[in-house]
Amino acid sequence: MKKYWERLKAKWGIETDRRMVVIFIVFAITGSATLFVRKALFSAFNIDIDHKVLAIIVKWVSIYFIYQIMLFIIGTIFKEGKFFWWFIKKMNLRMIGKKPTK
Repeated sequence: MKKYWERLKAKWGIETDRRMVVIFIVFAITGSATLFVRKALFSAFNIDIDHKVLAIIVKWVSIYFIYQIMLFIIGTIFKEGKFFWWFIKKMNLRMIGKKPTK
């Protein structure tokens, strides 16, 4: 586990273990909160899709965008906005098939 931790630190350019812990806490909070926010938004806007395949697609797409927004906001609250802005850009480039640069 320690090798993986050190490999991630080097890959992401993180200097301290404390900063890594903060980054993983942000990932944990964001992942959990995204589902609550998505459910609340669907409920508030009364979104109910009868077609199961379409419902799954809409949920996944909405979760993807809500996750990115929340990741940046929560990361900024924890003073890691610059890292998460880079991470979101890298994630989106990978989705379209381009290789990210630092």
